Amino acid sequence: MSASVLALVALLVGVFLVILALVVWQEARRRPSYEPLEYVIGDAVKHIETGLEDEGNEVLGRADIRRILEWEVFYLQGLAQEDRTNPVETVAGGHDASITYITEQIALKHGVFYSREDVEAVLRHEADYLFRIGAVGERVDPDGGEEG
Repeated sequence: MSASVLALVALLVGVFLVILALVVWQEARRRPSYEPLEYVIGDAVKHIETGLEDEGNEVLGRADIRRILEWEVFYLQGLAQEDRTNPVETVAGGHDASITYITEQIALKHGVFYSREDVEAVLRHEADYLFRIGAVGERVDPDGGEEG
């Protein structure tokens, strides 16, 4: 094989690698980088506090909101059940069983009494926070169909 053929092959391989690098670089720029979803309790508390203030509900402070969220997490983790083999119903925004559990536990353990409406408002604004960070999908029918 002559030196000129070898040089031509090396040049073609080099051009191919440059084109391949440009295609990969262009594709990488077009696709957004993935950022994992993060539920930051401090951000959630601020979001909820702002939402409550916008509604004219200034009864609950940051410590109250945080306490409600912590008991909700306890409930959702299944720690509230004696038999943890049965999953709890997970609903963004809360539901009757979770609201009842949260209000009863806070009253029992902390001696603080929140109205069902206040707890429901906190959970509703938390659901809005979850939607905003992209952590909650569309509403689903418990029977298996998607609600619209």
